[in-house]
Amino acid sequence: MLLVALLVFLLGMLILAPDANAAPALFSTTSTTSTNLLVANRAIFLFGAVGLCVILASAVVAPAVSASAFALERERGTLDLLLLQGPGPARIVLGKVLAALIFSLLLLAVGVPFFAPAWSFGGVQSDQVIALVTVLCTATLFFCALGVFFGAVLRGSLQAALFAQGVALFVVFGTLGLHLAFVILGGNDAFRPLLWLNPFLALLSGGGTATDAFARGAPAAYRTVLSLPPQSWAPGLLLPAWVIGSLAWTALAVLLVVGAAVAIEPTHPLKIRRARNAA
Repeated sequence: MLLVALLVFLLGMLILAPDANAAPALFSTTSTTSTNLLVANRAIFLFGAVGLCVILASAVVAPAVSASAFALERERGTLDLLLLQGPGPARIVLGKVLAALIFSLLLLAVGVPFFAPAWSFGGVQSDQVIALVTVLCTATLFFCALGVFFGAVLRGSLQAALFAQGVALFVVFGTLGLHLAFVILGGNDAFRPLLWLNPFLALLSGGGTATDAFARGAPAAYRTVLSLPPQSWAPGLLLPAWVIGSLAWTALAVLLVVGAAVAIEPTHPLKIRRARNAA
């Protein structure tokens, strides 16, 4: 969290002081002599920078919080008793995921004051706020489900946290890096569907002035990557990238909940069948 706060501070200083001749005071709304892109879109860049940092914090915090979901039950030998009480493994796993989600969002709420400079400059639209909140909540749900899943599959909470954080950071950084590597090195666009799982790109593709400003601030060769176009799923139904990503993370979270429920249930038919085959 300290590293994310430091990153927010550095990005804020970069945006608020884009050149030596036009460095306004913090929370100042006075005009400057500079006409570059950062000065013209300070509020949007500040809002986006803090939003990206909060999502990064979610990818680190949520898996670590949720990975220890079954560690105490295994250490105390109470997992079997919990399963025998009747709620069912799926409900137990879902309760663990929702508890980790609420706790993680409360931790991430500490970053709300960092959005104050963006509001002071003005220019942030309500649809951009809705996109950020939706992306953050659904991505955090997916990260929590990752932690609970690996906590159900692996014995140690440390190993579960490391595996869950590795997958979460791959979704945040690896999907974009893998796509760019294959595009630059071989001109292969096969990994482009992975970009729809990237919460950073989902936020940057929120539409409107935010998307235009971030795209114009990137090198021309990467503007199409940073601005994922909306997709038509039905006649008259055009879904932006952040909606598609949110639906994908929610669906993946449901699959992870089902997988964790199978992992903690000792009498599941798949386990019995595998044991018979092994015997």
